[in-house]
Amino acid sequence: MRSLHKVQVLALAALATVACSRRELSDGWGYLAVSLGTDTSSELVVKAAQEPAADEVFSLRVVSKKTGMETLVEDYRSLTEEPLKLASGDYTVTAFCGTPADAAWDAPYYEGSTDITIKPDKENVADITCRLANTMVTVEFAEDTDLYFPEYSVSIANDNLNALIFHKSATVNNLGKTAYFAATGSLRWTLNLTNTDGVEYTTRGTLSGVEARQHYHLTFKVEEAPEAVGGLYLRIKVDDSMNESMYPLTLDFDNEGLPFTTADFEITNEISVPKGSATPMNLYFTAGKGIKSLIVSHSDAALTAAGLPASTELMDASAADIEALAAAGIQTDAVSFGETTATLEFSTLVAGLEIGNYSFTTTVVDAKDHADQKTFNISVISPVDAEAVSVVSYAQFAIVKAKWFASTRPDGLGFQYRKASESIWTDFTGDITFDDSAKRYSAEIYSLAPETEYVMRAVSTKDKDTKEISFTTDAAPTIHNLSFDSWYQSGSAWMPNAEGYSVWDSANPGTASLGVVPTTPEESDVVSGKAARLQSSTAFGQFAAGNIYLGQFNKVSGLGAILDWGVPFTGRPIALKGHYKYAPKTIDKAQSPYSDLKGQTDNCSIRIWLTDWTSQFTVNTSQKKFLEDDDESIIASGSLFSSNTDSGYVEFIIPIQYRRNETPKMIEIACAASRYGDYFTGGVGSVLLIDEFEFVYDPAELTETQRELVGYRQ
Repeated sequence: MRSLHKVQVLALAALATVACSRRELSDGWGYLAVSLGTDTSSELVVKAAQEPAADEVFSLRVVSKKTGMETLVEDYRSLTEEPLKLASGDYTVTAFCGTPADAAWDAPYYEGSTDITIKPDKENVADITCRLANTMVTVEFAEDTDLYFPEYSVSIANDNLNALIFHKSATVNNLGKTAYFAATGSLRWTLNLTNTDGVEYTTRGTLSGVEARQHYHLTFKVEEAPEAVGGLYLRIKVDDSMNESMYPLTLDFDNEGLPFTTADFEITNEISVPKGSATPMNLYFTAGKGIKSLIVSHSDAALTAAGLPASTELMDASAADIEALAAAGIQTDAVSFGETTATLEFSTLVAGLEIGNYSFTTTVVDAKDHADQKTFNISVISPVDAEAVSVVSYAQFAIVKAKWFASTRPDGLGFQYRKASESIWTDFTGDITFDDSAKRYSAEIYSLAPETEYVMRAVSTKDKDTKEISFTTDAAPTIHNLSFDSWYQSGSAWMPNAEGYSVWDSANPGTASLGVVPTTPEESDVVSGKAARLQSSTAFGQFAAGNIYLGQFNKVSGLGAILDWGVPFTGRPIALKGHYKYAPKTIDKAQSPYSDLKGQTDNCSIRIWLTDWTSQFTVNTSQKKFLEDDDESIIASGSLFSSNTDSGYVEFIIPIQYRRNETPKMIEIACAASRYGDYFTGGVGSVLLIDEFEFVYDPAELTETQRELVGYRQ
């Protein structure tokens, strides 16, 4: 029975405006409300999954794609009273109920997610359908099982080897419970039975193709065989509704001489072997009542490629069968009926395998139909502890990643690096992030030289001479006159460039003819050399904010102007830093949509954009055509706004937040003494001084919070 509901996410965004951009991340807020339901159906294997309890609480996780910042709502129902306020932008919204776990009793985990873009002035609706995110398992034994076996159990585990045990005895009975597993592709079950005389029997199997939302109801039934078989012959039937495996067992009250398998190495769930190892690997099979069957089998594509037959019966095996095993690297002999021992050596096979994971199974059956089956999971690992995996490099830093091979983390894992032109290695001493479940670790190497070839490697206490990866750092370009020391005059208009350059511009070319020059060089109140002085003024009663930007003044248009924004730039800075000093006035000039700001303190702005423009962006202030904050051409951006009155210069760092990992084609920096000057709103006499700007390429100059805002780790 299917119960279908949905999570409905409604984002109601409010209008926010800024100078040269009517929408911006800092002010463009939206509100999140949720209507919740779930699809609790499973892909039917035996019977439908149960509905979640009515009192189960669904939570929300809202993650900004731009900043990576996460907002958690413990109970979605709280949003009916107070919607969640969100900054405009792109988000991933995940609804979930329960706690994800590799294996847990009676603990379903439901989850669903969707992407949503919150835009001002629009109603944004997204649907989320929550579904069971793990695999459900129940077991059932036929009633007559207790006649033969007073105690029995089934251990079930996923590929992460986290097991849960269904158990029935005189004192314990948890067969009615429900097990939930993380979906890892397969489930392994082991059936243990103890008969009335205390004799133990074991058999096992594997379910493949296991996915989330599947429900496996395993039915175990003991069937009595015909009398002609002799003795009491049992078949254990395993019904998983996908396949049927018959396991013949003869009850033998003599528990001595059962078949077993040993080795000259430790048999564990994962057997790690260094690549190319010549260490002997022998398996020894013993059956006191005589061997009836000995099979080597697998379903591993890589072993098939290595020439190993899918299944070989060693009982009375032909010479061709033995030769085929030998060609694949397995040394053994044919077995005659009744022999009590056999040996199989497979180190040559393993020595020829590439790094990776492999699996094969041996099954030895004795004359009484007792069986011992073992699966050997071989992990061929590097002969060294660790190995470099990848490097993502920038101008002055690199993100390096490595892996280790042993089942437990080796001692002293780290990194070394050097310039390709040098021979001395530098030990990395910063923070390292470890992922023990994936056997991976990573770090960020700071303060590298731009446009330089480096070499890095992963190391441990034992191993230093490991695989090397070369990489070359990016360039760290700058732009003309970031110090604002160079100026020249064109008529009465000051130009913020060295003569012959056309990089920076301002409103001066449009207002100078009216006797107003809002942007001028400052020579006394400076950090070093000269500074730029931006003063908001009026010209014939029309408000004109002091401003400076990258690009060119095009022409006067109506009561405004047409500007050509942007200059070519292919660097990937992570921050803009510099100095500013602000003396705001009360806003005495205001027009729609900012008429309500009149009487408030003025704001200054310093903004930067990295874009994929192939030509300059046209701003038309009279037509209110500006660069919107949600424009798809923006690769990264950052901003600073202030209404403080500063007694001296304030040093600032603006993290440049990347929306995608892409090299820009153009850059725009715009500063204004009145933030909303493009809307003819501000305080006459507000003055902004700016000096000594520069780009930051080295994360060592940022705090961890600022590094997170940049988003280069995505």
